[in-house]
Amino acid sequence: MPSPRVHDLPATDATTVVGVIDAATPPVLAIESGDELRIETRHLWGGEIVDGTTVADLVRMRDAHMGAGALGPHTITGPVEVIGARPGDALHVEMLELAHGPHGYNLILPGAIATGVLAERLPEPSMTHYDLTGGRVELAPGLDVELAPFLGILGVAPAVDGPLTTFEPGPFGGNIDLRDLVEGTTLVLPVFRPGAGFYTGDAHALQGDGEVDQTALETTMDARLRLTLEPGAGIELPRALTADHVIPLAFDRDLDEAARAAVSEAVDIIAAARGIAAAEAYRLCSICVDVGITQLVNGVKGAHARIPRELLA
Repeated sequence: MPSPRVHDLPATDATTVVGVIDAATPPVLAIESGDELRIETRHLWGGEIVDGTTVADLVRMRDAHMGAGALGPHTITGPVEVIGARPGDALHVEMLELAHGPHGYNLILPGAIATGVLAERLPEPSMTHYDLTGGRVELAPGLDVELAPFLGILGVAPAVDGPLTTFEPGPFGGNIDLRDLVEGTTLVLPVFRPGAGFYTGDAHALQGDGEVDQTALETTMDARLRLTLEPGAGIELPRALTADHVIPLAFDRDLDEAARAAVSEAVDIIAAARGIAAAEAYRLCSICVDVGITQLVNGVKGAHARIPRELLA
């Protein structure tokens, strides 16, 4: 059996878009199902952020890009056509290698434009830069933490027409910010458009559930991914696959609704896997499944349910 092809997709002005997800954007690359993709990502606002950038600099970048048509801050690389993808399929995105960049930062925006959960209590802006040249980062004097890099944005072309902001996730994925999607894991995305239209960006070196001040430890990334189609999968929401868990994801402006949808999806997954009634699967969810907040700061909030794989045996 021939080895899968490996495609390189550097992050350039021709292969990236700032702040906009649009199903009409033409693909910058076409690959076959099962091929590998070496793909680069840039920092927010077109990759202009460098060590030493200030909040004032960043606000100027924001105003310039928004004036040029950006609907959000993220620089996304793609889209990539997966040849043969059709609506109703699922796209499996395997995180084979995730190499973060040498520079990272965390940003607290001015309260007037911030969406962090404590924007009213802590409205003063600040930006801290970090050296990421090792596998660990010094977050504060005496606090040295291991990095756990992942891609915050992983998505496909949405079902709706017209431009969408990169800020808000949805059934198509996008700005998911699920910290579980580290090297060795897989994200499964429903396909809504022919060719799938895969894209990625918003790399994080480290993040807690919730991403509460609006940014994580933001960085760049060189990623090696494998994109594989599952024809006719018929899923409606993304799910993550890790060594220990299956994690359905759901999104809504109301966090209660997002959590309700994630639990409902977990019930369906468990009931189908074990051949049991929904009520019994619901009982198992209450006893064994952890429901978490993916993020609280993207307008559309995210919730997830970590289903232990032993429940699906």
